[in-house]
Amino acid sequence: MPDGAPARAVSETDYRLLIDSITDTEIVMLDGAGNILTWNEGAKALTGYTAEEVLGKHISVFYTAEDTGVGLAGRELKQAMDAGRFEGEGWRVRKGGERFWANVVIQPMREADGTIGGFVKITRDLTESRHKEEELRLASLMLDSIADYEVILLDGDGTIRTWNRGAELLKGYSAAEVVGRNVSIFYPEEDVETGLAERELSQALERGRFEFEGWRTRKGGERFWANVVLSPVRDVDGRHVGFVKVTRDLTERVEREKLLQRQRDDILELSTPVIQVWDRVLALPIIGTLDSGRAARLTENLLERIASDEAAIVILDISGVPAIDTAVAQHLFKTIQGARLMGADSIISGVRPETAQAMVHLGIDIGGVRSRSTLRDALQLAFTMLGGRATAVEQALNATSAAGVAG
Repeated sequence: MPDGAPARAVSETDYRLLIDSITDTEIVMLDGAGNILTWNEGAKALTGYTAEEVLGKHISVFYTAEDTGVGLAGRELKQAMDAGRFEGEGWRVRKGGERFWANVVIQPMREADGTIGGFVKITRDLTESRHKEEELRLASLMLDSIADYEVILLDGDGTIRTWNRGAELLKGYSAAEVVGRNVSIFYPEEDVETGLAERELSQALERGRFEFEGWRTRKGGERFWANVVLSPVRDVDGRHVGFVKVTRDLTERVEREKLLQRQRDDILELSTPVIQVWDRVLALPIIGTLDSGRAARLTENLLERIASDEAAIVILDISGVPAIDTAVAQHLFKTIQGARLMGADSIISGVRPETAQAMVHLGIDIGGVRSRSTLRDALQLAFTMLGGRATAVEQALNATSAAGVAG
């Protein structure tokens, strides 16, 4: 508009064009009784009625049968008159009976003398947002009903946004204590210092899902062993907006596994007893299958007893071993080699004819290790060997003494 040019007066036609250009909102005029006087394109799109179908009708035509029965439309008009404005939400009805959730604003129009001559009514369809809110509400109720798992939402940098009942029971924190804080508050100090939380979030984003187990802390500092799954959350445009984090407490499982391992160790200990049968003579009766784990425990126990008992001879009784194969033979010879390094000689007892035949057939060389068919024979050999050792030691001492005297 050129400077100094008079402003053009806004006509009723201008207002009509303005109102009709609004196609996503119902904007209508009512008379003092609530009858419809005008109908814009937004009203048509919202309700499905044409102007010819509704002009002159009461606005209660858009109300549900139950709301019409209690005179809700009239009460809302009265509230608008008394308060100068009414705003509320509720179910309304389109042409054909379909319901939609509406936000309604009713504003009185006053005449020059201050009397109310009618109303302006503005209606917006909030059905979609209500559905989303209802979905979120139901999702929240569902998550809160999960008492065994922590199921929470994090934003993109790991800040906690939601907190369910399971999370509260698992960690001991209330929602007010943790929402808005970083998820790293549940990590041990050493993991916080190394930036473990940030690395896990980064891996979840890169892989699309990240699952791991590790120590986490409850309120008060108590540690527990956790299984954690992190999944990225994206909006409709594919942009990353956060993570879903699911955490389970596996402490009981870990403790159970430790107990089972201790029990297995105890069974192995009982199944590989090292017995002192005489001064400096140990016997190790082997019963059952000899696998790698059991063989390692057997060797460990035997070497410890050789050291503590200052044993000179070890009898390995294999009469209780059901079968000898190459693997079993290798386990036995490793044990013998370990004993030899500790200064102890070994004797194998309980070699049955079928065992000897199997060893010959497999080409197993016992490497000069003495063997006997029974434990009794092995003990007699051990005593003989001890005597020989004593004689050799005595001779060596005497020779040392003689050399000293001569010097």
